[in-house]
Amino acid sequence: MPSAGGMILLIFLLILGLPALVVLLIIKGSQSLRKRKLAAYTGRTQGTVHRLKIGGLDHPDVIEVRYTVGGTQYQLRETVKLKSEWIKVGGIPIGQRKVYRMGNVGVGDLVAVQYDEGNPAHGLLPENEGVMTG
Repeated sequence: MPSAGGMILLIFLLILGLPALVVLLIIKGSQSLRKRKLAAYTGRTQGTVHRLKIGGLDHPDVIEVRYTVGGTQYQLRETVKLKSEWIKVGGIPIGQRKVYRMGNVGVGDLVAVQYDEGNPAHGLLPENEGVMTG
């Protein structure tokens, strides 16, 4: 039988480790699904950013893109993925800021779209790759 201290440590590790494991599995599952879609969606076109909804501190930014395939217009919506970028003064890093993985995009800009040729309504933004959303 483990000591009381050992039991407390075991319970503490379970309390912290179980939620972390669940989050990790969800992230890996969503990444795997996106990779499968990128491989399956062989159609490529340009879409126009129709709307960019800034979410603020508590919600991720959302991008809406319209694209046309075979004369039919479609729309897709994704949360915008972010990456960290150094803020430098004279080459010396003084902080970090979050920037879009897709680069600096705004309403009216053209972006790459990959879509399912069998069902063009299913599409995604291949440059919007990542985990961090806000």
